[in-house]
Amino acid sequence: MKKSIFRKIVVLIVLLLIPILGLYGYSYLTSVNVVKKSVEELNWNRLNFFMSQLEAYTDQLSKSAVLVGRDPSVSEYIHDRDTATRFEAFKKKANIEKNLGLQIAVSGWISQQTLYFPEYDEVISTDYSIPYNDIDLLNDQKAKVWTYRDHSNESYFSKYYPSDTPGTNFLIETRLMILNLANMLNQFSSVGHGDAFFYNRNQNPILHESANIVNVNALLEYLRGYKLKDSGSEIANVDGRKYVINYMASDSLAGWYLVDYFPLQEIVNPITESRNLFYTSIVLLLAMSMLAAFLLYRNVQIPIRQLVNGVKKIGKGQYSTRLSGRTDNDFHYLFSSFNQMAEDIQQLIETGYENKIRLREATLKQLQSQINPHFLYNCLFYIKNMASMENKEAVVAMSLNLGEYFRHSTRVANSMTTVKDELSMISNYLVIQNLRIERFHYEINIPDEMLSLEIPRLIVQPVVENGLIHGIEKFAGFGILSIEGTCIGDECRIIVEENGPGMTLEAMEKLQQQVGLAMDDDIGCGLWNVNQRLIHLFNSDSGLKFSRSELGGLRVEIVWNRGNPREEQGEIHNV
Repeated sequence: MKKSIFRKIVVLIVLLLIPILGLYGYSYLTSVNVVKKSVEELNWNRLNFFMSQLEAYTDQLSKSAVLVGRDPSVSEYIHDRDTATRFEAFKKKANIEKNLGLQIAVSGWISQQTLYFPEYDEVISTDYSIPYNDIDLLNDQKAKVWTYRDHSNESYFSKYYPSDTPGTNFLIETRLMILNLANMLNQFSSVGHGDAFFYNRNQNPILHESANIVNVNALLEYLRGYKLKDSGSEIANVDGRKYVINYMASDSLAGWYLVDYFPLQEIVNPITESRNLFYTSIVLLLAMSMLAAFLLYRNVQIPIRQLVNGVKKIGKGQYSTRLSGRTDNDFHYLFSSFNQMAEDIQQLIETGYENKIRLREATLKQLQSQINPHFLYNCLFYIKNMASMENKEAVVAMSLNLGEYFRHSTRVANSMTTVKDELSMISNYLVIQNLRIERFHYEINIPDEMLSLEIPRLIVQPVVENGLIHGIEKFAGFGILSIEGTCIGDECRIIVEENGPGMTLEAMEKLQQQVGLAMDDDIGCGLWNVNQRLIHLFNSDSGLKFSRSELGGLRVEIVWNRGNPREEQGEIHNV
C-alpha cells in the first residue's frame, strides 16, 4: 500500500477542519472590525462632546470679557480719574476688581481677567502680580485670538479684547489657566480604554496628572511627522504596539488638537482570548483524532508491515532483523517465531555492529559540536547574496576562507596545534566576519618565536568571537580588533582587545569569578571552556584574565606556561 491508513485518515481530518477554521477566521475578523468600529464611534462621540464643552466655556469667557468692557463702573473710573480724590479712585478701582471677581466666579473656571489702561500705564486685575508692560501689550493685542503662554509657574491661554465703549481706551485680557484643560482631560480619560492630551506642533503637550508620559512622548514623535487635518483617525505602530489615534482640532484654540489614543490590542483582547481558546480546542480535537487513527495504524497496519519488511530483510541477508510487538495481540506468535529464527545469527554480529554504530555517532556529534550553525547559515546567505549581485570576488573570498576555517576547526585527529595554525584559522574567521560586517579592522601581531608553540586547538577563536559579537557588533562606530602575543620567561600571553562598549569593573570581576567556577546559565560555555582547558592542560596560574582595554572595550588575556608541567607528567587530557 503506497499510502497508509493513518495518512489517509489524517488527510481526511485536516480537510474537514480547513473549512471550519476558514469560517471561524472570517468570523473573528468580522468581530474585530465591528468592535473597532464601535469603539471608534464611541470615542468620536466623546471627542465631539468634549470639544463642544471646551468651545462653550471659551465662548462664555469671551462674552464675560465683553460684559466687563461695557461695565459702567469702568467708564466712570476713566472719566473721573483726573478729578476724583485718591480715596474715591481707590473705591472705584475696588468696585471694578469686585466685578471682575464676580465674572470669574460665574464662569466656574479657573481664570483671570485684567484691564490695561495704556494712557495711565495702569493695570486692574484679579491677579495682583500682573505688571504693566507696553511692549508685551502691543505685541499680544494684535493676535486677537487665544494665545498659549508657557510660564514657569503656571501656563495659560490669553486673549485681548479692546473696549467698544465710546470715549474709553483700554484692553481686557482674559486668561484661561491650563489647569482647567488638565482637569477636563482627567475626567475624559477616566472613562473608557484610552488616554487623551492636547497637542500643538510648536508647544509642549497639555497632559492630565495621570498621563502615561512614555506613551505620549512616543506618540508625539509620530504626530510631528504626520500632517493633521481638522479631524481624523489613524492606526499608528509605535514601539512595536498598535494604537488607534483619534484627533480633532479646536476652533477657539488655534493650532491645538484634542488627541485620544488607546492600544488596539486591549480592545480586541477578549475576542483574541476566545479565538485562542477555539484554536486550542481544535488542536486538542485534531490530536485526539490523530491518536485514534494512530492506534488503528499501530495495531493493524504496522505489524503487517513489520512482518513483510522483516521477511524481505532476511531474504537480503540482514539476519540482525528483529520484530517487536505487543505480547497481548494476535501478531505475537508470528513475531516470536520470526525472532527465534534470526536470534542465533544476531548473537554473532551484534557486538561488532553496535560498536561501529556508536563510533560513527560519537564522531558525528563531535564534528557537529564544533560547527556553529548560525555562523554557517550567515556565511551561506552571504555567498548567495553576493552571487545574486554577481560579486565573484566576494563569493570566492568567502568560499575559500570558509573552507579553510572549517577544515581547521573540524580536524579531530590531534587536540593540540601550533600558534601559527591557530592564527591561520583566526585569520580565515576574521576575513569571513569582515566580509559580512564590513565595519571593523583587525590587527594580528604575534612574535615569530611564539608561532611554533603548541596550544590546545580552538583556544583563541572563542575569545575572538566573543569580542566580535559582544563588543564590535554592539558598537555603533567603526570597530577595531587587536590580537597581540608576548612571552616573558615561561609565561606566554595572547591578548585580544576591541573598542566596543566594554564592561564595568563589577561586571568584569563577576565574569572573572564565573569562568573559574562550575558552568551555569549566566555565562556562555565558550569562555568557560577555554579557561578550564588552559587550567587543566597547564597549571592553575593559566587561564583567562579580563581587564579594560585602552581601545575602550574589553581586554582578554589568554595566559599559559610554556614549560607545560602537566604534559611532562603525562597528565594531559582532551577537554
